[in-house]
Amino acid sequence: MKSCSKLITILVFFSNLIVYSQDTHYWSQQFGTESALMSGAVIGGANDNTMLFYNPGALGFLDNTSISVNANAYRIENISIANALGEKASFNSKQLGSVPLLAGGMIDTKNEDWKIAYGFMAPVNFDFKAIARRDGNFDIIANDESPGLEELFGESSITNKLSEILVAFGVAHRFNDNWSFGVSNLITARSHTFNRNYSAYVFMNDANSTLVGGNLSQNIDYYNVRYAAKLGLSYQKGNWKTGLTITTPSISFMGIGTVASNIAARNLKLIDDERISGVATDRQAELKTTYKSPFSISGGVNYNKDKSKIGIAFQYYASIDVYDIMDVAPNTFVRPASLAPELTSDYFMRAQAAAKDVFNIAVGYEYMLKNDLSLYLSGRSDLTYFDKRLNESNGIKATISDWNLYHFASGITLKKQKSQLSLGLLYSTGVTNNYEQKGSLNNPAEGNLLQGSRTITKASYNSLGFLLGYTFYFKKFELQND
Repeated sequence: MKSCSKLITILVFFSNLIVYSQDTHYWSQQFGTESALMSGAVIGGANDNTMLFYNPGALGFLDNTSISVNANAYRIENISIANALGEKASFNSKQLGSVPLLAGGMIDTKNEDWKIAYGFMAPVNFDFKAIARRDGNFDIIANDESPGLEELFGESSITNKLSEILVAFGVAHRFNDNWSFGVSNLITARSHTFNRNYSAYVFMNDANSTLVGGNLSQNIDYYNVRYAAKLGLSYQKGNWKTGLTITTPSISFMGIGTVASNIAARNLKLIDDERISGVATDRQAELKTTYKSPFSISGGVNYNKDKSKIGIAFQYYASIDVYDIMDVAPNTFVRPASLAPELTSDYFMRAQAAAKDVFNIAVGYEYMLKNDLSLYLSGRSDLTYFDKRLNESNGIKATISDWNLYHFASGITLKKQKSQLSLGLLYSTGVTNNYEQKGSLNNPAEGNLLQGSRTITKASYNSLGFLLGYTFYFKKFELQND
């Protein structure tokens, strides 16, 4: 029974090795060309089919039978978590890549009061890879067993890749010159792969150079497809455009995932005076998955005056209670099974998600330098929805950041009769000095070799990107002349 209680302590220590994630934001990506340069402050209305995402009601006011929009962002991202494993042993992840912001168009209905649009977007595209290592001589084990300093070597690595592809299909009806209503059907495919490995070992200063320590490996790999509907209302009159949207909570209708964990402790003294070794491992595949996005409501106003246009938008996202992404079966976890049959996989391998409520604001400004050339400047908040209730549960927590982001955009759009070309610079930043880091070996001791110590440290995110977008218009009168 004593050995079982010690093994429970080992496993709980290991299962709490966590870092938190950048994949906890709703407004990291914006879509299209003009809409991205306005930081999404276009809920009142914009002249392209990005309204499919921002406000389907405003689709009814588009005066083109077909619009094709393509936009991409090319960016460099840097995430830094100071002292992740110990002093001068930080996590640093630098990524270079491209993000498809929108590809879509409209379908000619032959009726100017009805509009149909479609689009493909990437609302989430996050890739984090980092490794930290610490070694040196420390006073870890009591001198009666190991006199002097012990040699320690520890290493922690994380790979976290998360992406979402959104397919949208929307319909809008314009009731009169001022009012239009629309609905967008949003189908989101989410793919998430998370891998974490941690190890910490010391050599005792005894006749056998006894090895003490352990290692942890955690893996999550799943996909999920969910559906939500966005209802939008748009009112436009004179220089004013206003909009209001409601997005339903998502419905998860398919998905498969795999989860695995392996924990091993060697000659570790956690309780009393007895050194013990233990192993716990399981892998479960073909598990049904669930992923949720919340109810949200957004609104905005856009005002045009002479050569200037200004837009203001907000969006509120409701909270989501803690839930299991996968249903892990209570299989045998400890090996051999007779050692602790009451410790099952569902306690240590559960993968959970949750979200706190979030309120974001965007402001965008456009100035017409010439009839065919416009300058843009905009910014938006992007508050994290990370719910700290997840810290209190056991299992695998596959997130990295819990800090707020702020995004800024500037660029130009060159407009021609049938097309427009947009170029822009995108900058994002976020920082916290209160990042809760578990797994640090700043003060290594035998009691914390399996989890390290809990520290408060600094974490930051910076991203610099380049926007390239192209929009092509097919005018009604041109189609009729053909």
